[in-house]
Amino acid sequence: MTAEVQILVEGYAEEKTCPTITLVKDGDLIMVVDPGVLESQQVLIDALQKEGLAVSDVNIVCITHSHLDHYRNIGMFANAKALDFFGVWEKQSVEDWKEQFSENIQILKTPGHDHTSITLFVKTDNGLVAICGDVFWKEDFPENDIYALDAEKLKESRSVVLRLADWIIPGHGKMYSAKKSQAENTKEKTAIEKKKELKNIMKCKKCGRLLNKKNKCLCRTWLCFKCCECGLDCDLCACSQER
Repeated sequence: MTAEVQILVEGYAEEKTCPTITLVKDGDLIMVVDPGVLESQQVLIDALQKEGLAVSDVNIVCITHSHLDHYRNIGMFANAKALDFFGVWEKQSVEDWKEQFSENIQILKTPGHDHTSITLFVKTDNGLVAICGDVFWKEDFPENDIYALDAEKLKESRSVVLRLADWIIPGHGKMYSAKKSQAENTKEKTAIEKKKELKNIMKCKKCGRLLNKKNKCLCRTWLCFKCCECGLDCDLCACSQER
């Protein structure tokens, strides 16, 4: 048996902000991830009811990182355990969580946007779903996270999520394909690298011919051997003989 993942509230981050709120069911575990900020808590209550659940049915609430917009409504679930970067909290006690949290849920620390960021990797019938908070805000946005506490660590965390996951549920958007996103990023990087390579290619300043090791004059590296101005007495190149 695999787990079930369902987006309860699709997030956004524009003039107002709301995180993507997700439901995860794995056996007896019923988890809400990032209950966040809402115009009204009734929005989340209604979303749970559509899944046949009440607030009291939720036995664990997960916070992907310690930013208020992702955890403000955690108090709705007074009887549930709380899972965050620091451990699993039950009333006044806390215990360390295991990386293999349940049969189908793995937790990894994914710092960068925030030092307390974690990602849930959930095995479903449709593949591995990464619920990653603001490791990604939404599909391919923002490319550069101006709120990231450590840009290099965020880059590493994004790489891990893209490599492992089939699907990504970002911090403020709908679920999307990780493999498609990875392919597009690779394609974009390849295009940039090719442009850099083209800029580095030298041409003969006289005839415009592309220069390489075989046709470039050794003493006048901006010219091809046909346009070389050296005479027969040049000790550095043999361009005159090749002509």
